[in-house]
Amino acid sequence: MRLLVTDTTWNIAGLAHAMGEEGFYITEAATGAEVLEYVASAEQNAVIIDPDLPDMEAVSLITRLRTEYPRLVICVVSRSVTEADRTRFMIRGADDVIEWPCKRAEIAARLRAYVRRTAGFAQPVLEAGDLSVDIDQRKVRFGDMPIHLTRLEYELIEMLVLRGGAMVSREQVMMQLYAWQDEPDAKIVDVYICRIRAKLAAIGAGTEVIVTSFGQGVRMPVLSRPREVPAAA
Repeated sequence: MRLLVTDTTWNIAGLAHAMGEEGFYITEAATGAEVLEYVASAEQNAVIIDPDLPDMEAVSLITRLRTEYPRLVICVVSRSVTEADRTRFMIRGADDVIEWPCKRAEIAARLRAYVRRTAGFAQPVLEAGDLSVDIDQRKVRFGDMPIHLTRLEYELIEMLVLRGGAMVSREQVMMQLYAWQDEPDAKIVDVYICRIRAKLAAIGAGTEVIVTSFGQGVRMPVLSRPREVPAAA
């Protein structure tokens, strides 16, 4: 998942690093204007806002983000938040207000839960036949067998899963994996797809899990939450 962090003061100096260690792809913004620029130019799964923005009020940024990007996860993180501020942020559209520092695993879990629920998935484990993707644990399995993916291979799978079967262009995939970094040739997407398909085929999962369409992009069939097994009578 891609996470945009407004690292504007020492209050959240270690948060971006901590979330990076939790598996998020991090982009840091120094101002509210940079937040708007980054969100407009590439897909972000979630944004963490420091209330002490140097160029605008946090409530104004939250309001604009919520209006223009209704599915974007927005969290405010601060060392000190009054009850009045908390209420104001939530009313303007923030999904959560988190006091920092707290356990980084807790923040990561909250963010992942908000992202998958925004995408329409109530449960963290999604299934397509015998293939399952655990978004919270960042694991992919076929039946009882784990599928060992590189970080970028997993990010590609996760991005497609969260799109719910919609077609994703190669340009969108590249921006998700390499935003604001040195990007390789766009053909690298085909390399990743070939590698994932080979790993799936090696354990009998089949290669139709990832569907490519010339000139349009890539998609995965819609995954569903695991079926509940009825209790024995």
